[in-house]
Parts: sequence; C-alpha cells; structure tokens
Amino acid sequence: MSSQALTLPINVQPWLKYTATTVGRDKIYRAVQYFSRFLAWYLLRQGYTKETVARFNNLKKTLGLSRKLMRFGKPVEHIENAVKATSVKDEFVRFATVGKQIAYAGYLTLDGIIFIDGSGAYKFKNIKKYQELASRFWLAGIVFGFIGGLYKTRQVQIRKESALRGLSNQSESEKSHARTELKAIAKEQYSINKQLVQDGLDMLIPASGLGYVNLDDGIVGLIGTVTSIMGAQAQWAKVNKA
Repeated sequence: MSSQALTLPINVQPWLKYTATTVGRDKIYRAVQYFSRFLAWYLLRQGYTKETVARFNNLKKTLGLSRKLMRFGKPVEHIENAVKATSVKDEFVRFATVGKQIAYAGYLTLDGIIFIDGSGAYKFKNIKKYQELASRFWLAGIVFGFIGGLYKTRQVQIRKESALRGLSNQSESEKSHARTELKAIAKEQYSINKQLVQDGLDMLIPASGLGYVNLDDGIVGLIGTVTSIMGAQAQWAKVNKA
C-alpha cells in the first residue's frame, strides 16, 4: 500500500516566497500600522472608549518600533546603492538616484537612533530634533524619487514617439520591432506612473508630520495603508515574477 504525501488545498509557495523577504513582511506590518492609525482616529470620533482607542494606538506604536528594528543596518545598503549610482551615465538620473539613496541613508540612520530611544535602551534629550530631521530626510528621499520618475516619464515619451514613427516605415520587420517596443514602453510607463502615484501620496506623510500640509491622523492613516498595499503588490510581483 503506497502512502501519499499530504498537500495543502491551495498553493502557498507564492505567500511563503513573499513573507521570506524583509521588504514583504515590512509592507504587511506597515499596512497594519497605518490602518491602526486610521482606526484609532475614527473610533475616537465615533465616541468609543479610551481603552478601545488605546489598543489601536498601542498596536500602531508597537509595529512602528518593530519596523525600525527591522530596518536597523539598512543605511549601509543605501550608501552602497548611492556609490553604485555614481556610475550611471545619465546625469539627471545619477543626480536623482544618488540624492534619493543618501537621503534614505540619513533617514534610516536617524530612525535607528529613534528606535534606541523608543525601546528605552537609551534616552536622548533632543529626540524630537532627531525625529524632525529624520522626517526631512525621508521627505527628501521621496522627492528625489518623484522627480526621477518624472524625468523617466519624459524619456519614455521620447522613445514612444520614436517607436510610433517606426510604425509608418515600409519595412514590415521594422513595424514589428516598433510594435514590440511600444508594448514594452507601455509596461514600463505603467510601472513608472504607479510609482509616481505612490511617491506623491507617501510624501504627504512626512510633509504632514513637519507641518507643511495640514492632514489629520485619519487621512495620514489611509494614505499609509494605500501606499503600503501598493508597495506590497510590487514586492509580490517581484518575488513571484508576476
């Protein structure tokens, strides 16, 4: 009598691949963190008890601190990326990429200090200044990414115009090449547009914390939830080659 291995009724491999990555887990934690922020704001205005609101505020704070621990050491990765980006030939792309990576390195370095303070391991007297500076670096990193995306959009548009001219060519092989190029361009532009939307929304979070825009916790919570889901989708597609 042969024995058969038990199998789950659904394929969990994509999920396992996703959660095996630090970025994948971080996006999940981030989504819950920001949705908890929204719920705390919403429940407070609906007249729920302070204890109920406190549960979600505590969840938000705990996840925020956990994410800071997960990112400990990440500045080194961003510094390495900045060094690599110095070899990029396009001057504007090089400028935007190096700026973004340095800004994120600064942000995450300060984020580590904030984690140490929040964990109680060591209390810094001027922690609020560190928090404000971290938000400035975070915002700068997003802005660099955003302007880099705008530049890429223009470059893609130039390629698209060139490919469209190729469709008017008499050669069938060149027309076929142009159609293939247009499909690739459309896919690339979709990815760029999605990242632009994500960056455009994300920059409102540190901008709000710095007082540049006036957004309440509910709006910030929803923005963070949406961009976390967008980031999770991108990471899922990356690890599962979707």
